[in-house]
Amino acid sequence: MSKPAAYDPQDGYKWQILCRNQSYDRAYEHCDYAKDRKELNHLLTNYRLAYGGGWEFKVILLPRKFWPVTVPTTVTTS
Repeated sequence: MSKPAAYDPQDGYKWQILCRNQSYDRAYEHCDYAKDRKELNHLLTNYRLAYGGGWEFKVILLPRKFWPVTVPTTVTTS
């Protein structure tokens, strides 16, 4: 599958959200980025309500090198 023209990975994000309206465009446009699944679901819900009917959203999982850095937690037992 080829990458959409709006594909633009940014550091610190795990997903890129693209959108399009079938009645106007054939190509997807950049909409937003999300760092984790909770943020992704929140953004998609809000964009679907705000944009209304006729809009499609596509989510791209970015390569691992762009994902947010996770700091391992250390557990100390005393």
